[in-house]
Amino acid sequence: MHGLIMHTYHSDKAEVILDHLGLHKALCILMGWNYEIPPDNSKAYQLLPAGEAGANVDDLIFWPPLVIIHNTLTGKGKEGRIEGMGNRAMDTYIRELGISGGKSKSLYSRDGHLGITLIKFAADRSGLEEAMRLAEYFEKDDHGRKGWFRVESLALGKDDENNPNLVTIDQKTGEKRRIFYGYVANVSDIDRVDFETRKKVTIESRRECKSLNNVLSTIIEQSYRKVMEKDVTQK
Repeated sequence: MHGLIMHTYHSDKAEVILDHLGLHKALCILMGWNYEIPPDNSKAYQLLPAGEAGANVDDLIFWPPLVIIHNTLTGKGKEGRIEGMGNRAMDTYIRELGISGGKSKSLYSRDGHLGITLIKFAADRSGLEEAMRLAEYFEKDDHGRKGWFRVESLALGKDDENNPNLVTIDQKTGEKRRIFYGYVANVSDIDRVDFETRKKVTIESRRECKSLNNVLSTIIEQSYRKVMEKDVTQK
């Protein structure tokens, strides 16, 4: 891997420099290394604190923005096929949370619903903001990425219906309800989504997307002010 990193960083062909540097950055992030330190004379770039390495991975998100929601199963049908929350029901659910613009897609296998629903948002600033709002809704109750990985590691499937991490009971009605876990999809989630979704998304930097959107917003605002000032002057 170090040899590959050196190759991507020191490409001498002008037409592929940007592609090679992009690959260098991606490889470093996936390995948990510091892409900002030149890999010239030592492997010091590999000594990146775990917190920063995790933040770098989390920065590389799916584009258009995507939120992955887990534990959306509803039970088994008469023929033993696994059933889950439908797309329309999930669309209604996120609208009731005040989230707009998301489109649901349930994932299935031969046995039925996988208990995973993808919420795809628009590839623009508002789409990213709505995706982050939805993820923050889950995170505030510790039902985000870390919360799901913790629950997932506790041998799911043995007695899901009585697992307090997966099911909650309404004290008034006695009705059981699944506890959803959700987070914004990043580069580490490639294998968690279906093939069709993988074909239709790219990987982008969340920080760079937000910075670019801020620049574009400033340009648009300045242009609007100039037009308005010119209009007032002419009148």
